Amino acid sequence: MPTTYWCDPSYYALIVRGNLQPGESVLIHAEAGGVSQAAISVALHMGCTVFTTVDSQAKRDFLKKIFPELDYNYIGNSRDKSFEQLIMTQTQGHGVDVVLNSLTGKQLQASVRCLAVGGRFMEIGNFDVSNNAPLKTDLLLKNTTFHEVRLDALLRRNNRGKSKVMKLIIDGILNGAVRPLSSIVFADDQVEEAFRFMAFGKHIGKVIIKIRDEEDGKVQLPTTKTVTAIARTYMDPHKSYILVGGLGGFGLELANWLISRGATKIVLVSRSGIKNGYQSLCVRRWRDSGAKVLVSTTDVTTEKGAKKLINEANELGSFGGIFNLAVVLKDAMMENQTEADFKTVAKPKIDATKHLDAASRVLAPHLDSFVVFSSLSCGRGNIGQANYGLANSGMERICEARQAAGLPVVCGTLTQRMHSCLEIIDKFLHQPNAVVSTVVLAEKRKNENATSEISIIDAVANILGVKDSRTVQLNVTLSDLGMDSLMGAEIKVTLERNYHLT
Repeated sequence: MPTTYWCDPSYYALIVRGNLQPGESVLIHAEAGGVSQAAISVALHMGCTVFTTVDSQAKRDFLKKIFPELDYNYIGNSRDKSFEQLIMTQTQGHGVDVVLNSLTGKQLQASVRCLAVGGRFMEIGNFDVSNNAPLKTDLLLKNTTFHEVRLDALLRRNNRGKSKVMKLIIDGILNGAVRPLSSIVFADDQVEEAFRFMAFGKHIGKVIIKIRDEEDGKVQLPTTKTVTAIARTYMDPHKSYILVGGLGGFGLELANWLISRGATKIVLVSRSGIKNGYQSLCVRRWRDSGAKVLVSTTDVTTEKGAKKLINEANELGSFGGIFNLAVVLKDAMMENQTEADFKTVAKPKIDATKHLDAASRVLAPHLDSFVVFSSLSCGRGNIGQANYGLANSGMERICEARQAAGLPVVCGTLTQRMHSCLEIIDKFLHQPNAVVSTVVLAEKRKNENATSEISIIDAVANILGVKDSRTVQLNVTLSDLGMDSLMGAEIKVTLERNYHLT
């Protein structure tokens, strides 16, 4: 069975959320990809009037070939807003009952205007929603409804929608609505080529990576093929996790990362508690999503405070891990340093780690993770930070002692961008060493060939598949030219690497 019918919104968006009924009219964007093919198949099988859009004559001919019952005059152009006039003309000004949309910008607004009175708009794209693009509310005056369809929410939650989709798929297999989809296959060593091919948006159907050859004449499972993959860390939703310094900038990002990886019980430790609107917003959003978030002002630099904190975490759920991100800086040249400065800087590093280590050995002997964040200042040194370097070095020695005792521990040194730090944590949590580091030292160097041979505009145009940038109107946006998330990532890398723009 093509996974498009389950993993993509054919049944869920059109029928479960959109309540599409036999005989109604529907506009299906997404061109000739797997999503649109599956949705068109389902809608036509229900006897609906189907309008769709494509960006090339080849895709128009392809759809007509595999769906003979599709009216050729009902296929519009997805590259501009002309499909709006086509639909209003063909429906005598009434519009369509349901829109399944993946277009962005002006095309999205035009798609909303195609709705009939009482119509339902199913948004399956993420670009405009992720960028908080405005939607003119007067477009909804015709008693219409707007649905943002998120398949990840359906798959995560055990609700009636999931069972209804499964029943619809089973019925679709039996009655022929679920049918094979066209595809193009790449070998397992052509992953980059496959992504680039898909990014240009010229493909029809699904892009598939072939891991192994089929073995004809065998009834048993074929030989398992091992492929290289980066392990991902997931948190136990039944366990609680402590973040010391959890209300700082990196602490909030790490908490969000833990929750995205399954954590539902978080203890954020801060000496001052919540003190600004952003911290309050983050905590409120996590709680609204179902996570239990406790903000504690317990002093973990003492033995009593460390034990109290672990007991607080145990009240939320079985204790799973400690992350110490706490930092206090007292920078000064050596002649201006005092004993008090050294003790102040050492408290959240050495004292907190020492007491949390000792308390967790007794109160949480089966701890999954014990992670502390160090600094390059302890190994390479940094002007004015002798006390900070000493504090981090002492913390690392505690981590080495934990490892020698057979206890879980990671002491990481991270000096790179936030998203890069979070990515590297995955690797750190899946390796055996107690003290690890990652740092980007190399400065960006000018690429002599890139900037001299091609302009920035032409470089971006090439990524978008535009052969001649001079043909592009000055007022069009990148999304109007078909930019998706893959193209956006490639444009960002190109601008940083070749033109030193961030």
